[in-house]
Amino acid sequence: MKIDVQDLLTGKSESKIVSEDFNLKTLDFNNNEYSFEGPIHIEGTLNKNEDGIVFKGNIFAKVKTVCSRCLDEVVKDLNIDFEEEFNKSQDELGYTINDNKIDITKLIEDNIFLNVPLKTLCSESCKGLCPVCGTNLNKSTCSCDTQIIDPRLEKLKNFFNRD
Repeated sequence: MKIDVQDLLTGKSESKIVSEDFNLKTLDFNNNEYSFEGPIHIEGTLNKNEDGIVFKGNIFAKVKTVCSRCLDEVVKDLNIDFEEEFNKSQDELGYTINDNKIDITKLIEDNIFLNVPLKTLCSESCKGLCPVCGTNLNKSTCSCDTQIIDPRLEKLKNFFNRD
């Protein structure tokens, strides 16, 4: 999504208010797929400074992913505050102004990546899956023996029980 900033760069205006919806299907990050329920809403203000333009605002989105423990679907609300700078120079660290326009697609993706948890949980008390049969332990129980001992460590089992 590109925004025309020519009025700011030429000095015709001091600031510009942005309120847009942005459609993004999925993002892959840290071996997790994040999809979005509805559009991503971005709002904020563009202001000119000496080096370029500063964009200060908020990103609102509903992110859908899976729980890291039980693999159930989880929907999380994201409300992200950001302040980013766009420059005319092509440096590696920041965002650039090209043809009097700024592309905020990368800004949105970067800020979402910075704000989604590395491990998403459906709840703090999620019990996960049984390591033997794969039953979701939040929904039902199983009678599996989960005390499986690695055969390489079997002899250490009775190490402290010497009588």
